[in-house]
Parts: sequence; C-alpha cells; structure tokens
Amino acid sequence: MVNKNPKEYKKMLENNHTLPYKVRIDNQRYDVIVYSMLGKITGIIVANENGLTVNRAIAQEVIEQVQKYSFYFDYLKKRTQLVKERDSITAERIEGVQRILNEKGLFGEKMQLEIDQLNLALEVYKQQQRKLDIYQEDIALLNEKIESQHEIYVEDWHHAEDLSLAYAIAAYGQSLYLEKTRDIRRKMLKWTQLHGKMLQPEPRKALTKLTFVLSEAQAGHIFEQIISLIPMLEIGLTLHKEQEIPARVKEFGKAYELHLRNYEPPMEQITPLIRNKQR
Repeated sequence: MVNKNPKEYKKMLENNHTLPYKVRIDNQRYDVIVYSMLGKITGIIVANENGLTVNRAIAQEVIEQVQKYSFYFDYLKKRTQLVKERDSITAERIEGVQRILNEKGLFGEKMQLEIDQLNLALEVYKQQQRKLDIYQEDIALLNEKIESQHEIYVEDWHHAEDLSLAYAIAAYGQSLYLEKTRDIRRKMLKWTQLHGKMLQPEPRKALTKLTFVLSEAQAGHIFEQIISLIPMLEIGLTLHKEQEIPARVKEFGKAYELHLRNYEPPMEQITPLIRNKQR
C-alpha cells in the first residue's frame, strides 16, 4: 500500500532525518527520509510534497538521483576522512622549507636527477593542493546553495559534474607524482641521516628542517594516505599506466569525464533499504 504517512514505517529505536533538499522527477518534487540506528542506515522512505509515501518505482528513481549526486564527491569525502585538512597544512609547511633542494650539488652528482624529480613533485603537490582547496570551497558553496533553495536545480547538476571532474584530475596528478617519487623521498631522508652532519651549518640546518617535514611521521604519512586513494579514482576506467604522468593525467581526465557523464549508481546495497511499497 502506498500514500501512507512515513512515520508508519519508522521502527522502534530508529532515528530519522530528511535530506536538506528535494529531488525533482518529471516536474514533481520528493523528500528522502533516512532511518538509522547506532549510526548505521537501516531504511529509506521517499515521500511526495504532501508528505505521503510514493510507490517503490518512483522511490527507486529518486534515490538513484541522490546516489548519483553523492558519487560526484565520494573521493572528496573519503580523502577528507583520511587526511582532514593536513594535506593543506603539509603544503604550507613544504613551502617554507623546500628551497634547499634548489642548491645543485648538495647531494652529489649521482642523486641530482632524483632530487630534481622530488623537487618537481613537491612543487606539483603544492600547486595541485591550492587547486583542491579552491574546488573544495566551491563544492561547499554549491551544497549550501542547494540546501538554501531546498532542491538541486539543473544548473547545479552541471556545476557538480564540473567540480567533481576538476577535483579528480587535480588529485590524480598530485597522487601520481607523490607515488613516483616515494622512494626518492625516502632515499633523501636516509642520505641526510647518514651524511647531513658533514654539511656546512646553514645548509645542514635547512636540510634538517626539510627532512623533518617530509619524514614518515609528518608529510610522508599524509602522502601515503593520498597515494592509497589512487585506486578509488581509477575504478571503472581503462587506463594505460605505462605512460608518462602528464599523458596519464590527460587520459584519466577524458576517461573520468565519460564515466561521470554516464554514471549509473549501483543499487544492490541500497534497494533492500527502500521501504516504499509497490502499487
């Protein structure tokens, strides 16, 4: 039976909240009510603007739209859970100590090429992090706009897609450079530990500051968390990983955009939670 009050679907001890925006399907707007217990989602109900439940087919269509919007920013949410704001803080700290890597010959001729690669990777990290911070702020503003108007408008969908794409491309490039220079960073840290005391006081002090910032307990930990999310960005994409990083990022951007525009959310885990009934 449909057209029941959603409260009739609430079970004992469950909490419920209504999403802060309505979803429009065929010029009709719908509310999505989420039931939970102990922090876990236990059920979902879709109701019309009169506050009555709708049939299951409409409910599934509405929830698919909610899932699609959520997918746009899944990577951002996962990254935020892992690193919080420490990726931005790390970029600022690197900015203050990176200059010592510009001194040619400090690490010897054999290591110079690797040090240059590490220096480039750190520069890319900072540049991309600045982009990511801007995109994240834009995403927050978009979500605030949607909440204030209580609906996702057509232009909001387009904006969300564009922001999701821009964020993913910036994060992917940043991640690949960190992954490529992971061993170089560790080699530089080990070299400093073994040979740093032989340097003149000024470069030794500067290098000590850099190695602290890039240590496994500091930036190294953040870098590893970012690198660990590369597979999440690559899910469902066919990529040629033997290419140089600029070509890989370009290919990723095209593949991710196509994936984004044609995304159909998997409903296997969500469908059993829908409590709307068939007609």
